[in-house]
Amino acid sequence: MSNAWQTGAAQLTREERIALANDPLNLLASDGVSNSQKGDGDAATWLPAEKSFRCEYVARQISVKATYGLWVARAEHDAMARVLATCPGQPAYSATPGLD
Repeated sequence: MSNAWQTGAAQLTREERIALANDPLNLLASDGVSNSQKGDGDAATWLPAEKSFRCEYVARQISVKATYGLWVARAEHDAMARVLATCPGQPAYSATPGLD
């Protein structure tokens, strides 16, 4: 949520911020160590240790950012592009139903 705030969530309405915080695409179960390591990092500074999950993770991040109008820094963009280049079959995730 800190990264979201830093990349545009501060400009969202209260209802949009609540939707973002509860969006299933934005909620992932993780162990405490991974959660601490990630902190408020973006794809340029942190990716899941499990390489087989990186494509899905990045696709989810892109979908969340697109859905809520959050921006992507150049370094994050480049990191996302590098990951997605390794998984051309990775589907995009659709926008959250009901978000106006």
